[in-house]
Amino acid sequence: MPHARHEVFAAVDENPTIAEKPETIEITGEFTGNPFKHVVNGQKNAVKFTFDNKGEESYTINLIGGALFNKDNLDQIVQNISYARFATPVPAMDHVDISYNFYAEFKPQEYELVLYVLFVDKDKKQFKGVGFNETVTIVDPDQSIFDLQLIFLYLILSGFALGTGYMIFQAFFGGAKTRKGKKRPTKRSVDDPAAGISTSSDKYDEAWIPDHFKTTTTATLFVASHMKLVPRREESKLM
Repeated sequence: MPHARHEVFAAVDENPTIAEKPETIEITGEFTGNPFKHVVNGQKNAVKFTFDNKGEESYTINLIGGALFNKDNLDQIVQNISYARFATPVPAMDHVDISYNFYAEFKPQEYELVLYVLFVDKDKKQFKGVGFNETVTIVDPDQSIFDLQLIFLYLILSGFALGTGYMIFQAFFGGAKTRKGKKRPTKRSVDDPAAGISTSSDKYDEAWIPDHFKTTTTATLFVASHMKLVPRREESKLM
């Protein structure tokens, strides 16, 4: 480990001779709800640490802090990260989860973030272990739209907006349009004088015919009907 990283905690603790963590201790850290590892300027950034004690000794976590490094030159410290004090006991053969929050005000770009966990044994001997060592991206608040929680919020709001729009569309424009069929002829009523013929009988309705036409019309119909019944040979005789 570069000497520059040891100097991070030399500034917060008067004793720079801090031993490396025992092999029985395993420390891991991750950003909570932030898979893209965005460190947002001016906002609280949370990292959850898991301190797993697989040994027979008990320890007490008393300090967490770190620094931002130039990701292209890990010996160059860009800025120390604020540290926080704890008094969290970790019994033998046990593990604990602990949250660490910090605020950033740095130039937006990529950095190497290194966070240490300092702890002591029952004899007050100090140890340190790296709990987080990954590349992060410093962003301003208006550029942090890819935060996982915000993504879920955007999806929920988008679904709600689409559902509302669909309901409005169905309310005003929904339903299949009725096709216009061919106009069927209107049946005339049996009492319609314009029809002139009753549907219940083959006889003419003569009520509308003037009296001086009735005799002529009736005679004409009589002759016409009887001529249809005369056989062809009878017709030839008549002619």
